Amino acid sequence: MSFNSYLYEKSIAERHSQILHDFEQSHVRASARQQPTFVRSVVGKFGTLLVELGSQLEEVGEQGEAVVQPS
Repeated sequence: MSFNSYLYEKSIAERHSQILHDFEQSHVRASARQQPTFVRSVVGKFGTLLVELGSQLEEVGEQGEAVVQPS
């Protein structure tokens, strides 16, 4: 059996194409896993902001009641 450079080149090109495809699929899966983490982080920060705002509104409400109702 003799060495066929054309078949060798085709096999290298096919392997390169397969590796590139595998790499792209791996990248797509990795970014799909990171997106929910980002969304959860943003939602968590928004929730924290709402809790802080609610606490401040309660303080303002309590101060307003103390001023409105003289003893």
